[in-house]
Amino acid sequence: MSAPRRRVVRVGRRPARTMFVLASAACVLALAACSTAEPIGSFGSEANPRVITVDLLDFRFEPAAINVRVGESIRIIAINRADLPHELFIGSPADQDRHHELHAQAPPDQQDQLDSGVTGIYVAARGTGQFTYRFDAVGEVVIGCHLVGHFEAGMVGVVRVAAN
Repeated sequence: MSAPRRRVVRVGRRPARTMFVLASAACVLALAACSTAEPIGSFGSEANPRVITVDLLDFRFEPAAINVRVGESIRIIAINRADLPHELFIGSPADQDRHHELHAQAPPDQQDQLDSGVTGIYVAARGTGQFTYRFDAVGEVVIGCHLVGHFEAGMVGVVRVAAN
C-alpha cells in the first residue's frame, strides 16, 4: 500500500504576486496622471513663452492633453519619434476640418508643403520642429495630425484653456 500523497501548499506566494501587480498598476496610473502638461506656477508670455515638449509617436501625441491659461503663449517643441512624418496642427473643430480637407486634396508628395500658418508645423520622420501659439479664449482647442490616415487613426489631442 502506498503512502497517501501530500499536497504542497505554498503560503504567501500569491499575495506577494498580487501586491506586486497592484503596486505596478498604481505606478502606471500615477505616471499617466502626470502625463498632461500642467502649468506649474509659470505663465508663458509672448516675450518669454512657456515651453512644452510634445512627442509625435506612431499615431498619437504625448501628452495627449495640455492645460494652459487664457492669454498664455506656449512654445511647442514637437519631437517626431516615429519613422513617418507627422504634423501638429492646433485649432477649433472647424479649423481642423478645413485643414483636413487641404490634406485630403493634396497629393502625397506635397503633404509637407501645405501651409499650416502659425497654428501648426510639419515634422519629418525623426525630426524636430517648434512654433509659438497664444491661447486667447477659454475652452478646448483640438490638436491633430492630418497627414493622410493619421487623424482617423487617432492622432488627436486637446489643449484645455482655463481662465486665469
